[in-house]
Amino acid sequence: MKLRIVVLVCGVLLGLLMASIGVASKHNLLASLHAILSDPWGLVTLLDLGVGLLFVATWIALVEPRPICASLWIAALFVLGNVVTLTYLLWRTRNATQLQDLFLARAEHPKTVRILPPKC
Repeated sequence: MKLRIVVLVCGVLLGLLMASIGVASKHNLLASLHAILSDPWGLVTLLDLGVGLLFVATWIALVEPRPICASLWIAALFVLGNVVTLTYLLWRTRNATQLQDLFLARAEHPKTVRILPPKC
């Protein structure tokens, strides 16, 4: 049952990504951005998006124990938008046992396996 949900969510995310790429490839980005910025509500919407992305990026930086992973998540967030927020939340749910585990930093780092280079 859990696997079906994961496959369904991944399928929906892939469909959204494909639709976004399809729409973006048919329109000039700068012309669309100019049209959005010429409307006051478009400017407010972009500011709202920017503040939201900064908030989520700060939250990821605080709760992600590995700085490299946090940097990669934040870079993806600013490139792909809030789809990354959804993906990050789904990724964190796999180890969460309580709601606090999902939204707050973990007290312990997860056990990692270190692969050491062979000794010569």
